[in-house]
Parts: sequence; C-alpha cells; structure tokens
Amino acid sequence: MSNLRIVQTPVRFFPAFGGVEKYVLELSRQLIELGNEVTVICADEPHAASTNVDGMTTIRLPYITKVANTNVTPRLFRALMSQRCDVIHTHLPTPWSADISALVSLIRRKPLFVTYHNDLTGLRFGGILARLYNFTLLHFVLWRAEAIIISQPKYLEYSGYLKRYHGKVAVIPPGVTEPLRAVGRKRDQIFFMSVLDKHHEYKGLKVLLSSMVRLHANCPEAHLLVGGAGDLIGTYEQHAKDLGIIDSVKFLGELTDEALAEAYSSSSVFVLPSLNKLEGFGIVALEALSYGTPVVTTSVTGSSEFIVRSSAGIVVPPGDEIALASALAAMLADPAEARAMGRRGADGVGREFGWDGIARRVVDLYRRQ
Repeated sequence: MSNLRIVQTPVRFFPAFGGVEKYVLELSRQLIELGNEVTVICADEPHAASTNVDGMTTIRLPYITKVANTNVTPRLFRALMSQRCDVIHTHLPTPWSADISALVSLIRRKPLFVTYHNDLTGLRFGGILARLYNFTLLHFVLWRAEAIIISQPKYLEYSGYLKRYHGKVAVIPPGVTEPLRAVGRKRDQIFFMSVLDKHHEYKGLKVLLSSMVRLHANCPEAHLLVGGAGDLIGTYEQHAKDLGIIDSVKFLGELTDEALAEAYSSSSVFVLPSLNKLEGFGIVALEALSYGTPVVTTSVTGSSEFIVRSSAGIVVPPGDEIALASALAAMLADPAEARAMGRRGADGVGREFGWDGIARRVVDLYRRQ
C-alpha cells in the first residue's frame, strides 16, 4: 500500500510551544518514520526561516490579526488548494485553520481528520464569539470530518458538541517522547509545567500556589519549580509574593528540552492541578512519569485514569487546594513509596504511550476511511 501525503494545519507550530504544537511535532515525526510525507501549514508565529523541521515541509504564512488565540492567515485557502495531499489533518479548538481546512477538503474531496483537543471557550467578548462559533462553524468542521480523534473517552461526556458525532469519534491518546538524560532526585522539590498565559489559566497554578501555603505547615522545606513562559508570569510571581511563599517558588521561564528533562527527573513529584474540561489530556503528567517522577493531578485530566490504574500517583478533585496540599504532603513524607509510584508509572508509559504505536493507530484510522 502506497504511503500517504499528509497536510497538518495547526494554527502555530514549532518553535512555538504548547500542547497542540508538541502533539503535531511528535506525531508528524513518527508519521515520517513510517514512510509518509508530512507538510505543516501554519501561521508564522514565532517567525522561523526554516522550511524543514525533522523532515517535515513547513509553510509559514503571514497573519493579519489574532482573534482570541487564533492567527488569521488569509493565504491559507490558497496554500491548501495548491497542496498535493491525500489527507488533511486539522486541530481544534482553534477556528480559522480548522474551518478553512474543512472547506478545502470539501471542495477538493480530500478526507479531513480532526484532533479535538478541547472545547473552545472564552471570557467576556471572547466567550460570545466562542459560543457563536460552537453553534455554527464548529458543526461544519465536525460534519465534514471523516473521523474525530479525542484523547480520552470522558471527553464525549464533557463536551456537549461532540455527542451528535459520537459515531465518528476515535479515542487515541497522545504519545510520550523518549526521556532524555536524567539527573539525581532532589528532596522536597515539586515541579509544575505550563504555558503561563490567560489561555492556560485552567492548568490551576493559582490553586497550586495557595496549596503551597498549606503545604508549608507540614513540609516547610517544600519548594516549587514553575516551568514555562507567558504574559502572566509576572502576575503569578506577584501572587506568590502576596501569599508569602516567593522564596519557595522559582519561575524557570521557557525551558530547553534538556532543562525540561532535568526538571522532570530531579523533582520528587510533578503536579498538574487542572481545573476543568479544557484540560484535554495532560500529556506533561505522563512525560514526568516517563522519568520515574510520580504525579499529583486532578480527576478532569485524561491522564488521571492511567495514573489511578497504574498506582503511579494521587488524583484529587479539581480546585480543592486542601486536598492538593494533602496529596503533595503525602508524596514528600514517603519518598520510598513515591519512587515506587514513579517506577510503576514509567513502566506503564513505556508500554502504552510510545509515539510509534500512537502514529500507527492514526495511520490505520486514515486508511480505514
């Protein structure tokens, strides 16, 4: 059977950092390893001169504005119409790139696949636009899709927009990259990782900072590393100062792959205190486990099912700073059990979430349609 020519249309791509960007990068790397051709068409943000990333052809388009978290790229329609391809794979919850991809797939009669990372929401005027989109163009994209990939089965319950398309839904989780060099474990070190902007407030960093105040009552040596950059980093730093814990919190900013590996592997526990259904999966939790670092997370994350099943950490209710502080205290108080959790998690991640197997499942989905 001949190999496929696949076009990916994320709104942004590497070197941009975020869950969708990393998903497209790692999936595309493995699709190429399997012998397929991949072209990524995206907005030129951040600007990058390279037209090739690990064997992927990258077409970076100028954009005229951003609406919420979505770049508007007028040349996308023409770029997709002229591209030789067998499959178009787009991503939600970013309109425009998904909408134009669906329109071109209809005109050109090319199969469209959608990875539905989470619902589109917003605040104030952004919320009005999100609701308008969700009741109009979103349904055009989902109607046009040959298949809709979600990362966890619970998202069919969380999202009111997916239910009518349940017959098209395929549950394929994201994969986990091979861990890099590990370093020695540091006692009482907690690690949190996210983009620190308003679009990722659902990751729960404010709740985590408040829980650190409670944690210090039992574990005064506990300290928190916060990885990631974004326009709210100053706000979070000020919040830590207001809580009186700034000396126990270190904001690391944007991390290289090597620095991220060091933070994962040196920490006693990784924490992902996500607040709501905007957390599609929480792949960073499994990345931490791949380094043998146990995880505290909330029940809304897709990775929580694996963590419970593998006894690889502790799952608490979202938004409960008391339960979060208690779980972190339990981890730090029993390092031997925490290490055992991490080992169980690393073994399970290696078996279930290798990108090679995930990419093969995606290719099988492409070919079944």
